[in-house]
Amino acid sequence: MRDHKKTSPEIYRLANHLLRNAMCATSLLYACILALPAHSETIEATMSGKIIATADFRPGQAGLPAVLFIHGFLQTSNYQTANSIADTISDADYTLLAPTLTLGIDRRKQSLPCEAIHAHTMQEDVAEIASWVNWLVAKGYNKVILVGHSYGSLQALAYVSGKPNKAVKKVIATSLVDIEHAVGEKIIHTEIDRAQSAILQNNNTPHDFQISYCKKYVAPPESFLSYAQWLKPRILEALATSRVPLEVIIGSKDQRMDANWPTLLKASHAKVSIVDGANHFFDAEHEFVLTDRVLELIAQ
Repeated sequence: MRDHKKTSPEIYRLANHLLRNAMCATSLLYACILALPAHSETIEATMSGKIIATADFRPGQAGLPAVLFIHGFLQTSNYQTANSIADTISDADYTLLAPTLTLGIDRRKQSLPCEAIHAHTMQEDVAEIASWVNWLVAKGYNKVILVGHSYGSLQALAYVSGKPNKAVKKVIATSLVDIEHAVGEKIIHTEIDRAQSAILQNNNTPHDFQISYCKKYVAPPESFLSYAQWLKPRILEALATSRVPLEVIIGSKDQRMDANWPTLLKASHAKVSIVDGANHFFDAEHEFVLTDRVLELIAQ
């Protein structure tokens, strides 16, 4: 994998730091330290198929773990929850690498609509995660922690369920998805049956499916199945058999998961933290609870 570097804009991060410092200045409860944004670079790396992937790279203090952050379904590494987690990790002086999965697109910068044709697969996403882990290890980081949000948490789990690099010491899975509940258990099983029937008929042309928040997800059946077949039993088995420690953080008001999802996760021997009142994106004041918990788990 080749890597190239170019300077990335830091306007958002500077504004975020100024806002945080302003909040600190008015606090009567905590002493705050004014800090400048961490040095950031946009790293480019060639993946399989000669597709160029990009990542936000912020070097931290030597000797601390490097953190690889994985974004949610069809998103980039730049949305509120992702930015909040990334900034907090970087502010704590950990090295941060936040790639945008290519989804088959060179230097992808925008989230993809559900109605686009999605020929990418879960296996390709996991292969890119593996490449970025190897990139960090090649740079001398011998302790790597994966932090994911939503589908990014599932992809991190899928990666460590295979043959992860021995440098990966922990996975912190925030808002780990419950695929059946997102569209309905009957619907997802019907969609899987449709996809499998199409494949039996040697028909892998794009079809309309439902998955995650997408009511019209256009994809070849094989591509759709690569994501849709990560149902509850497979996720729970992966959690139970993982040799890499996993910590799950979920919100009690997350409407994208079934009410018994936390119980099932705990039964699989995963360590689960529940943030009372938080939704899938940990909006408003729950953002700070989430980021504090992520830092605690990284430091353990």
